[in-house]
Amino acid sequence: MYDPNYKVKDFYSYLERSKDLYGSKALFRFNKKDEVIDVSYEEFFNLVCNTALAFKEIGIKGKKVIIVGETSVQWIASYLATVIADGVIIPLDPNLLEDEIIKFTNKTKAAMVIHSRTFDKLFTERENELETVEKFITMDRLSFTLTPEEGYVEGRRNTFNNILALANYLAECSDAQLDIENHDVEKMGILLFTSGTTGSSKGVMLCERNICAVLSGINPMLNIICEDDVLLSVLPVYHTYEMSAGILAPMLYGATICISDGIKYVGKNIKQFKPTVMTLVPLFANQLYKTIQKTIAKQGKEKTLAFGIKLSNFLSKLHIDIRRKLFAQVLEGLGGRLKYFVVGGAALNPEVAKAFADFGIKVTQGYGITECAPLISVVPFNETNPSSCGKLMPGMQILIDKAKADDSFGEIVVKGDNVMLGYYENEEETAEVLNNGWFRTGDYGYVDENGFIYITGRKKNVIVLQGGKNVFPEELEEYISNVKLVEEVVVVGKEDTVTGNVSVIALIYPNAEECEKQGLTDKEAIHKALNDEVIAINKRLASYKHVNEVVVRDEPFEKTPSRKIKRHVIKY
Repeated sequence: MYDPNYKVKDFYSYLERSKDLYGSKALFRFNKKDEVIDVSYEEFFNLVCNTALAFKEIGIKGKKVIIVGETSVQWIASYLATVIADGVIIPLDPNLLEDEIIKFTNKTKAAMVIHSRTFDKLFTERENELETVEKFITMDRLSFTLTPEEGYVEGRRNTFNNILALANYLAECSDAQLDIENHDVEKMGILLFTSGTTGSSKGVMLCERNICAVLSGINPMLNIICEDDVLLSVLPVYHTYEMSAGILAPMLYGATICISDGIKYVGKNIKQFKPTVMTLVPLFANQLYKTIQKTIAKQGKEKTLAFGIKLSNFLSKLHIDIRRKLFAQVLEGLGGRLKYFVVGGAALNPEVAKAFADFGIKVTQGYGITECAPLISVVPFNETNPSSCGKLMPGMQILIDKAKADDSFGEIVVKGDNVMLGYYENEEETAEVLNNGWFRTGDYGYVDENGFIYITGRKKNVIVLQGGKNVFPEELEEYISNVKLVEEVVVVGKEDTVTGNVSVIALIYPNAEECEKQGLTDKEAIHKALNDEVIAINKRLASYKHVNEVVVRDEPFEKTPSRKIKRHVIKY
């Protein structure tokens, strides 16, 4: 039940409100072997409270808790329960190297590790390296009916169901309760490591208030979601964007969240769960669109589709909308009910957004950064602006810090209740980005007269030419990515060590299927075709923005689990 004035104060009252409003309605849905399991709002509230009660009894107050594993109801419940029980949850990327997981655990002096079965071997073989860890909790099967053998064990190792058994014992045999009244939402409750690739990554310290501020800000901006909506969670849950926008935010509206079986099974899960809403990163949205294009090309229906789009756009001017009927076959490939994409993590190509809109799928995007828990802006569902990353979240302030007064852009600096506490054990870097509550995002951009924010590029990615001109790789990548021959592209600057001149280079991983279609069978022919495309793009740009060289890659770029290209590991 949508209430535009509702402000989220803490996790406990937020979950309690959802339970009271939506009760027996399915909150989570997932596959368990050949069975589909539903967990209701009421069941999940009780699960989190019981887990928090057991964690409190174990004594995690003020202690750090590592959690690592695939998305599951137990994972989400453990995350929330740790914070409610006054611990500090530290979500780790399950794709980290084993050595990195050990390093993060030791670096944070974690007292407890919660992990999926996937990590049984790691934490069994190397537990002696983790001297501060008092408890290992394995996230086993989710069960609301425990067997007599699943009692809590006094020792270093237990399962998630052992924890629930302890909670049941406490409820029956003691007066143990959660101390909600004295719970502090201002202290660090979540510790996130930004890059997820090395043990020296910056640790972002968030408090419960930070996440709650984001949920309160989302409330009036994504109000088109309702109890009838079904979301498919495909992004990794350790990522703040997915946890805030894909898991916690839908609880405002009583939606059902379906948990994907994994990246490899997304197509299957879309057809099975038939979602109405999905939260994605741009690369994922691009891949979905390319899949649609390939399917249409194989069926020889490109001209039919183009005519259909023209017809639909003409009729829409007459306020006649037949898109869902006209493009029923395309939509059926996406489950048949998909209405909305919420895209975050980076800028989405406006042409991709328009393409989905042509099919009848509304695409909205946001802008955020881990240090802001993570949302800064969102394009409201009732507005359209595919080239903007949205309007500022309610309760936030923004300023554009320009190097010169007449510059058209500057560094985006923001302030609000969602801004982090600082970097973990790193006062120097904290002081560089935080000043009196104002946070330097490291992104360049501007705000138009209607309050829409535009990102021109990442400060650390900007290419500074010898003459002082700034070239934003993201802008050039957007143009080049529209070329059918291009699967992936990264634009970089390379300085000549002798002359000091900086060349703009496009590193391109070609689309193999399109190359074959165009009869480009060797690397030389592919390079020439790509070079010709880039020359044509150069003619439309200011001379200082021209790409000077094209390099064809044999392999795709290395990516994070949230499908962002790891720019910092690229060699050229």
